This record gives sequence, structure tokens and C-alpha cells, in this order.
Amino acid sequence: MDWNLVINHNHALLLRIVAELFAMARIVDGAAAFATPASGSGGPEVQRPSFILPRHLYNAIMLILRPAESAIRRLIIIAARGLFLKARASHPILAGLASFSGAGLKRAPAFPLIDPLKQFRSDVWNQDFDPASHIQPAEVFNPALAYQRALSAEAPVDATLIFNRLRAMRLALNDLPRQARRLARWQARQNLALAVKAPFRPMRLSPFRPGPPPGYRRKDLHQVDAVLKDVHYFAQEACKTPNTS
Repeated sequence: MDWNLVINHNHALLLRIVAELFAMARIVDGAAAFATPASGSGGPEVQRPSFILPRHLYNAIMLILRPAESAIRRLIIIAARGLFLKARASHPILAGLASFSGAGLKRAPAFPLIDPLKQFRSDVWNQDFDPASHIQPAEVFNPALAYQRALSAEAPVDATLIFNRLRAMRLALNDLPRQARRLARWQARQNLALAVKAPFRPMRLSPFRPGPPPGYRRKDLHQVDAVLKDVHYFAQEACKTPNTS
């Protein structure tokens, strides 16, 4: 299999999808059209900006963002195929630096390499759970309620987290080899932890989560859905076969 062709083809598609997300969020040169200064004491110090988006635009971006993140994560897995690195030794914190905080420093957001685990509702596992009690009756059309819902679609939503995730996605695609080395070092740390004789503790052994990837949809609603299905298949195949090149 030509893995370089797989990486280059899907890398180009994901670059276009991320560019589309930046255009939807109206980000130009790292700034957002809806950026507003965060509320504070009004002192001379520089305040961190708060990015605002209309709710309908926020929801539209989220429909594409989650599967795009999963696709980029799997593209990194393909790029790290056959790459073996040693885990870096942890450096001890020097005396007098333990209280240092870098919260005020600007640093590039790190792209998450591991799938987030599914969150299950506790009431589903309750033996006394009655599904019929959660069925809501059909609502009678209420013009006033419909008008309120239409207004809520334009309500402003804090989108700072979205902008950070978009920036991390773009940085990851712009430096795919570095992300592959990060994943290889993470796997080396997991293997080292398994080799050390110590009390067992729960840990992730694979960047994949059980079941479908985050953001997976059976019916394609956007181009990112087809890309996610392709790279998920190739990422699983890359984990099965060693690199002989």
C-alpha cells in the first residue's frame, strides 16, 4: 500500500476542511470578527480576548469540528506508522520554581492525540430505570415559543474554546511529522509503564477509543464524514501491519 499517497491525499482534504472552518468562524490572520475584550477590572494589564459567535454558527462549526479532529488524529496515527522513539526522561522541578505559573504566556495549543472516551449516563445503568418515564409528549405549536427559539439561534455564545481547537488543528496539519513523533513518544511511555513492575493502574493502551470514532455519522452530512471513514480504516490497517520501508 502506498502510505504516502494516503497521507498526502487526506492531508490536502483536511487542510481545505480546516480552512472552511476558519472561514465559517470568520477568523482572519488569527483574529475573529466577533472578538470582544473580556470583562475585567479595566487595569493597564493586557486582558485575554473572548471570542463570540452566534449560536447557529457555533452549532454549525461543531458539526464539522469533532469529526475533523478525529480525522486529523487518525492521519497522525498513519504518519507515525513504524516510528519507534524512546520516552523522554522527566526533568525534576528545580527548587524555587514550583510556584511558577505560565498562564500569562502565549503558547501554541497542543492537539490532543488520544480519542476522548465516551461519557455514559448513570441512569442508563440503573436497574430501576424506566425509559417510558423519559418520553416527552408532543408539544402544541406555540408561536411565542417558536419566536423565542428563533431569537435564541442568534444569541451570542463564547467560542474561545472553538478558536483554540481550530488553531491546534491547523498547527497539527502544518507540522505532521512533529505530531507523529509526539504520538510515538506517548506510545513509548505507555509501553514503559507496562514494563515496570508496579501496582496496576488504569491506562490507555491505544489512541483509539472502543467503537466508532468521535464525531462519526453513519449518513454523510459533510465531506469530513467521508474523510473520517477513510482515515479510520487506513489508521486501523496501519496499526496492524509493520513498516517495512
